[in-house]
Amino acid sequence: MVLSIKPYVIERKGAMKRVAFIACLVLSFAFMVIVPDSVMAQQARINFGNLTVVPGISLQGLYDDNIYLASGNANDEEEEVESDWITHVKPSLLLNYSFRERGSLSLGYQGDFAFYSDNDENDWKNNKGILALNYVAPGGFIIGINEQYTAAEDPLGSKEEYKLGVPQTERWNNDLRTRIGYDFGNRLKVLLYYNYYKQDYKEEEDFTQDYDYHEYGAGLQMRISPKTWGFIRYHHGSQDYYSVGKIAGKDVDESNDADFTWNRVNAGLTWDTTANLSGEVNFGYAWTDYDNEKDKDGNPYDDKDTWIAATAVTFAATPTTTLSLTVSRAIRTTGAGSKEYFEDTGGGISLSQRLLRKFMLTVGAGYSKHDFNRPEDNKREQDNYNANIGLNYQIQEWLSAGVSYTYNRKDSNYKEDEFVDNQVGMTVRVVY
Repeated sequence: MVLSIKPYVIERKGAMKRVAFIACLVLSFAFMVIVPDSVMAQQARINFGNLTVVPGISLQGLYDDNIYLASGNANDEEEEVESDWITHVKPSLLLNYSFRERGSLSLGYQGDFAFYSDNDENDWKNNKGILALNYVAPGGFIIGINEQYTAAEDPLGSKEEYKLGVPQTERWNNDLRTRIGYDFGNRLKVLLYYNYYKQDYKEEEDFTQDYDYHEYGAGLQMRISPKTWGFIRYHHGSQDYYSVGKIAGKDVDESNDADFTWNRVNAGLTWDTTANLSGEVNFGYAWTDYDNEKDKDGNPYDDKDTWIAATAVTFAATPTTTLSLTVSRAIRTTGAGSKEYFEDTGGGISLSQRLLRKFMLTVGAGYSKHDFNRPEDNKREQDNYNANIGLNYQIQEWLSAGVSYTYNRKDSNYKEDEFVDNQVGMTVRVVY
């Protein structure tokens, strides 16, 4: 079961502090916009031959009217809605070495340090390291390595929405995706894949979320038009929970945890980098098989076979207009100690429009449905809605400022799951 723990509401401080905070943000924003070009003029990138160094930093002021994603139930103090002003400081560094037409090697760092105005006991930080290697040898040999390590404390939850809305949930994860193969004359590609993922939560009470998985695969990719490829891929994987602990006095261990294996087949389309389309149309089918027969409560595990999707396509309609579409579907287990999982099916659309040369307008909306594998007399369903709009002003090649609004809503037949969250932000970003 997805666990949702929400802290008790902290008494709000006076409005004067918020007013001062807004004033500082507005003055800072205005200063960045009106500073003369002559003061700002300097080189936008740092280059050493084929090596490019790109340092950057963002400062964001964000008003969030529901920081704990509470339902607002007046009869439950833990579900009272609490708002706050949050300052985000986001440093970044990218090192990119170009192999010219053969590919590139990148190393990167991204940080996010969040400071709450009233509820400063919720302050958190995220640090992320990134490695990406993409190389095609003259003879046609292909190698790709993408790795991302994240040490997180944010309240954004996992993809299973574990502890969604709970700040200072300390955890780390490592996501490795690799491929090797051969390109036969730019007409046919044969590829082998290996993926590995591991996540680990700091607190012992979160042991049901500690797991890793290995996935192996093979695929064919064939050119079907001048800039379009068709592909088919097969993957086999297994997920293993580190299950030593108790839930409600009952042992969770290797004899009853939610370890499982899967097989999946995906097919779709992808494009060359010079095409107006980018990303993948990706649909498939997956078969899951649990290692154990029953969970800690004696409930039988439910093997699930269903369609899946991981489609994300961007269309550059004009030099100033870009449209994006996503379609996703996956089965998400909720933890080592339960047979419960949910089908996560969703999609989204977004538009980016350049205006008056230096302005960029972005608009997006999405929806997803979570359908849990519970009996009809105890159904649990969630409808998730999100929308966003933002306007960015490119003051200089290396300096930008923007404003944004984000709306998130969850509806459910379990009232404690529901929430509505509105966020308004202002951001200044420097990238050299």
